[in-house]
Amino acid sequence: MILPNIYFFADGGSMRILQSNDFFQSEQHAFCVFMLNKQMMENAHGHDFDEIVIVRDGSGFHIINDCVEFIYKGDFFFISVNDTHSYLSINNLSIINLLIHKEREFNFINNVERLLALLREAQGNLPLRDMTLSCNELLAITQQCEFISNKNDDKYDDIYFSATESAVLSILGTLCQNLYQKCDRQVFEHASRQYLINFLKHNYMHNVCWNQLCDESGIARRTMFRFIKDVTGFTPGQFQQVFRLMKAQELLRTTDKSISDIAINCGFANSSRLTESYNRQFRHTPTQERRICR
Repeated sequence: MILPNIYFFADGGSMRILQSNDFFQSEQHAFCVFMLNKQMMENAHGHDFDEIVIVRDGSGFHIINDCVEFIYKGDFFFISVNDTHSYLSINNLSIINLLIHKEREFNFINNVERLLALLREAQGNLPLRDMTLSCNELLAITQQCEFISNKNDDKYDDIYFSATESAVLSILGTLCQNLYQKCDRQVFEHASRQYLINFLKHNYMHNVCWNQLCDESGIARRTMFRFIKDVTGFTPGQFQQVFRLMKAQELLRTTDKSISDIAINCGFANSSRLTESYNRQFRHTPTQERRICR
């Protein structure tokens, strides 16, 4: 099966490193906010600042340090100066970028690093579905970001920084509280459409019984298929196939597992099926992928 509208980047040459001077408004700023209504696909890159990404709408694949995740409205993740990441196969992806300068102090708030450490630690210990904002949390953060963006001018005085840094603190507080409010989050996760998205994220390797999933999510089959196509840009079968291929690529790049084991782990019947699909989509075989990576 040839998958439509899917773009895979081959990493090569020197990696692009984004520089603080190109993003922060002044030398007084320890933070900046960007609200992107249409995130473009990007090859792997790094930066000399920390970054928090919050998905406002749409979806896509986010690859951080060669590990692949499907991201959707409400998801958020932390990217440090030591990480590389890229966006692939995006579908109307709208995101918020909160950048934190590594060498500057905030004017009015202290101990921001402690909140960032909580986000880093949680990202390492929790599955992505446990880092999903509720609609109210996402709305509150969006409003705070809009406030910061609207305050941007040439007069960066104490009033400006006290107001905008308070908004940054509120955003970080909301993200950290989300991680530790497990009861509220579990209720949110079992809302029908969020349940469906989480199921697709974590069961890409299995053959899905769609009728059973319809019953569990409370969504009619036709409505479910239309929802998946609207959210991901793919039919259910295409989405599952591309996710499997990208996860196979992740394991080829980050583990020493055999190609046969990777095929089984990613839902392919055998290594021959994986090699056939992989070569068709990436234009090289899994064995060649491993050689390229190394």
